[in-house]
Amino acid sequence: MSKRPSEMLRLLEDYTQAHGTSGHEDAVRAIFVREMRGRTLQADGLGGVLASPTKTKQGKAPRVVLTAHMDEIGFLVQSVTPDGFLRLVPIGGWPDGVLAAQRLRIFARSAQKEFIGIVAALPPHQGGAQAASVDKVYVDIGARSAEGVARLGIRAGDPVVPEGPFTALAEPGLYAAKAFDNRVGMVALTLTTRALDQAAAPCEVLSVATVQEEVGCRGAVVAARLAKPDVVIVLEGPPADDAPGLYSPESQGSLGRGVQVRAYDPTAIMNPRLVDLTIAVAAEQGIPCQLAVRRTGGTDARSFQAHELGVPVIVLGVPARYIHTHNSVIDVADLQACVDLSVALVRRLNAKTVATLTQYL
Repeated sequence: MSKRPSEMLRLLEDYTQAHGTSGHEDAVRAIFVREMRGRTLQADGLGGVLASPTKTKQGKAPRVVLTAHMDEIGFLVQSVTPDGFLRLVPIGGWPDGVLAAQRLRIFARSAQKEFIGIVAALPPHQGGAQAASVDKVYVDIGARSAEGVARLGIRAGDPVVPEGPFTALAEPGLYAAKAFDNRVGMVALTLTTRALDQAAAPCEVLSVATVQEEVGCRGAVVAARLAKPDVVIVLEGPPADDAPGLYSPESQGSLGRGVQVRAYDPTAIMNPRLVDLTIAVAAEQGIPCQLAVRRTGGTDARSFQAHELGVPVIVLGVPARYIHTHNSVIDVADLQACVDLSVALVRRLNAKTVATLTQYL
């Protein structure tokens, strides 16, 4: 597509720029609640949100859950030095070496105000050795003392996220921002839900925004109890593998090649029948997709899959370069393919089809 819908871009900017590290997803949740107006909303005890149609299906329609996690990797303020620098603890997986001289956004919860901080870095004139890991980082917010930090309302436990503005890149359709893992999934969840509102589906469609995925998929455990799913479609922003040093003819997550359909990762083996159905639907509808068998990583699929007696799960992803840094990159054509495949797949999940996914005897 040469021209992107402004609604998609608006949602991408709103969701990516929201401040929402694990356990502190309030700003992201507010956007999701706003976008789900007209649906019945329920929250679980950790802050996940279930949006369901106001009118329920008659009979025994299967409960199909579309889900994405709201949280991003980030930090918490761990302490403040006497001269006003912040120390951090990581929330989620931060690679060593990506923080020096970067900007961060600190949210002072008591003051309900945000501040910019800069990760301290030495120039070559002074040795130039940079902190390699989060435990060695100092953050300069422009305060002169611990007392000055306290007067701003910043205290231990306040959440911190990267500063990574939503930015159009050189080629049409390519965009950079922080937190495409997993705000691109949140956009896909929002747009898919709206598209399914426009036409009847043969199932009960439930849209679930989870919390705390980046720290062990904790929120999905609770959300599954609330949603009681028969099938789950997890919408994600997985790492692309087409960056310099990674690309090969075996790439399974290249930008511009469509939605990624995950069959396996070390935390979840997707239901093979559901994988086959997803690939078949993509082929029938002419939706570009990439089948992925991952050696690393994991998603909320692991928690939903293990709910009650077991639930068929599939992961549909929008590949993103450089995730878990300040700036990741996506192609919105892949996002559109993710939405299109999600809609088409849900429309195939009638009671008979869902039953066949777990007919083992």
